[in-house]
Amino acid sequence: MRDIGELVVLALVIYLVITFVVQTVHVEGQSMVPTLHNNDLLVADKITLDFQGPSRGEIVVIQPPISSPTDFIKRVIGLPGEWIRIAPDAKGIGHVYVDRHHPVGAGGGEELREPYVNGLWRDEVQCCTSRGQASPTLPPSGHWVRIPARDYFVMGDNRNVSEDSRTFGWEPRSGIVAVARFRFWPLNRIATLPGPVPTPVPSAALGALGALPMVRRRRRGRHSMGRPPAP
Repeated sequence: MRDIGELVVLALVIYLVITFVVQTVHVEGQSMVPTLHNNDLLVADKITLDFQGPSRGEIVVIQPPISSPTDFIKRVIGLPGEWIRIAPDAKGIGHVYVDRHHPVGAGGGEELREPYVNGLWRDEVQCCTSRGQASPTLPPSGHWVRIPARDYFVMGDNRNVSEDSRTFGWEPRSGIVAVARFRFWPLNRIATLPGPVPTPVPSAALGALGALPMVRRRRRGRHSMGRPPAP
């Protein structure tokens, strides 16, 4: 009876840990390349979100504010209450700018240096509308907009194929369910996450940008996640 009791207690502890503390994540898709790849397996932490919101640069599991059969996995870029702007440079390459205060003019704020981004991105580089979304009707210098007090701006690292806040808008705090902490599969890529994080650097005025670059519309990569199938 004592052995049975110990097994029951152990099973209960494991159940509570899986339900309330950690989550196993199966990455599906390419929108977080090169940081995460299709079929990577991660451990995500749920308990810390009960005490604090995610930080900039953390990789989070979200329930997107659109109809989706699965959760998404994205990186936190903009924080609640911040001002954000996405704009192309003279070559049409996208850049993200943030500011804690209402910027004066398009040249304000700080540019984020993002070493994790998968090469150059030229898709969805006019942002943001009042919902945080990209739009080809915005000025070539981008448009500053403030992130609501309980929302976040999230993006994939593979910007040209990622469905993220540029398409579905702000991510509610209530929709962020876990923070990815560790990759345990494949074995040759075991690592803690998130690795490199965005670093704000003073941004110079954009200057003359030339003609408004064309925003190419293509099918967005959702980069969803799921739990590995039961054995």
